[in-house]
Amino acid sequence: MGGGRQAWCPRCDEVRAARPGGACPVCQRELLEVPPERPGQPRPGRADRLARRLRALAPAAMATGVALLVLAVVASAFAAGRLTRTTPSAPAAAPTTTGPRFLDEGPETGHRDFGWETRDSALTVELRAITVGTGFSRLELHVDGVPKGRDISALEGLRIRDADGRDLLAGGTVARISTAGSRPSSEGGVDTEVVLDRPLDVREVTTVDLRGLTMARSVQEQLAGTLVDRQLRLQPADSLGDGSWLATRRGCPGCRLTVACQDCPTIRITGSAYRRGRVTIAVEALDRAEQTALNPSRRRVVVTDENGVSELQAWIDGTGQSAVISVAADLLAAASSGDPDMDQPMPFRVVIQAEAEQVVRGTWTITSAVR
Repeated sequence: MGGGRQAWCPRCDEVRAARPGGACPVCQRELLEVPPERPGQPRPGRADRLARRLRALAPAAMATGVALLVLAVVASAFAAGRLTRTTPSAPAAAPTTTGPRFLDEGPETGHRDFGWETRDSALTVELRAITVGTGFSRLELHVDGVPKGRDISALEGLRIRDADGRDLLAGGTVARISTAGSRPSSEGGVDTEVVLDRPLDVREVTTVDLRGLTMARSVQEQLAGTLVDRQLRLQPADSLGDGSWLATRRGCPGCRLTVACQDCPTIRITGSAYRRGRVTIAVEALDRAEQTALNPSRRRVVVTDENGVSELQAWIDGTGQSAVISVAADLLAAASSGDPDMDQPMPFRVVIQAEAEQVVRGTWTITSAVR
């Protein structure tokens, strides 16, 4: 496992098919040599290893597939004159780190409990512990004063110093670092942690500075629509999985698409189209994108039939204030009921989920002198 063509990403906690010193294809962190197994720890089972590989491959595959797919469907929709407003498309943002477990992969080489805390901007931040291992350091924090329903998704302006004021982090201050985990504490407040890609000397840590905390909350937008495509409905059920004929169909004079917001607190619909067997929906943020469902942080779209039973192939792509949703219509026909000869509409539901974020600025200087 420690061969030259395998390297470990300390942020994703995944083994990559690359050489140490290169960049992680998912988060761009520098790759390290694969650490030895921790004595006494059982090796992950086959199912665990397979699940890790799938999680590692999914973001990169999705980002590439989405960009190519949306460029094709949006271009064809504009050519047909069906999309009612231009929406820029861009590659999906790099995913946020979601809870690595480093001690399953490398040995713990140092640990120190702190219990230091300070307060600013109505938030109390406590540094509880620092754990170091092969190529990483994990800071465990507790934050009181976080509104209910919110967690901590990132730290801003992180700086760690020794007793002489010297910086212990390369480059001094880390402008922004995503948290590796955040969860409500049984004692109240939120427990969170961040992982650095190099080990610290925990004995030297005297001061930890923060200049901001990014609070996140889950947001959800619900859209509903109907599609009329009699030719598609008349296709045999065993051929609905093959949409190649839809991609070459010259036109669909009787086709009709309607889309509307059912519950859209942070976005609005700016256009929709049906072309070559795909439904495309353009949406726009009503506020700053990071405070809406268009924030790339943990963003996903789920499209189902009217009853929410059958999930359809769908993508969402875009950065900034706008995005495009693309849905395959062939599976919608397979999930719909009713008589196709009556031109009965095929209803569907769209749910967009993401983490809306807001930065709380402040000055938290956490030292042993502050209790």
